[in-house]
Amino acid sequence: MNWNKTWRYVHLAAGLMLVIYHSRIAYVEYGWIETAWSAEIDKFVSTSFVFLVMWTGLAKWPIYPLYKKRQNRKKKMAKQSAIGPVE
Repeated sequence: MNWNKTWRYVHLAAGLMLVIYHSRIAYVEYGWIETAWSAEIDKFVSTSFVFLVMWTGLAKWPIYPLYKKRQNRKKKMAKQSAIGPVE
């Protein structure tokens, strides 16, 4: 488990909560259920989940390419040191 996977799962879980939140609002609009969320829940979702989804989405993407680049550099250096100096 690395940070990229951790951020990915946090991002997916929070995004799933937003899908559920908006689904219930849509169900009220279609008349499938009678009540939507309370004002307290609306405030919590708008201040917490939207923030969490936005920042975890930004945090998770740049980690893997930098990690992969560093791993490739380490492998290349190990390979060159195993071959020895080129004359």
